[in-house]
Amino acid sequence: MRDGLGQESRFLAVADEVVERLARLEEQMRYVVAALDRLASRDSELDENLRLVSERFNLALANQAEAFRVSLAEITDRFVSRDDWSFWKNMLTAALLALVAYGWGAMISLHR
Repeated sequence: MRDGLGQESRFLAVADEVVERLARLEEQMRYVVAALDRLASRDSELDENLRLVSERFNLALANQAEAFRVSLAEITDRFVSRDDWSFWKNMLTAALLALVAYGWGAMISLHR
């Protein structure tokens, strides 16, 4: 009879130990769930902040590009007259024609 009571008391001790460990595991899992919730909220905050930074950067870049276009237009209008543009256009056309003629001449001379 003592053997039955001894086994029963050992079984109850193991059962108590299992229940205690399960309670600690449950508590630890609650901490994990709370930490995951905090991380999820931080992830959405980071996503929102990155989106805002991206929008501000794009806006600043667009403003910079517009300022550059305006500045370039002012400088072009101020310093390049119609006659100057005509002169440089004619010079570039003549240079291009000279390069084409030189290239054709070089190709013809190689095949003779």
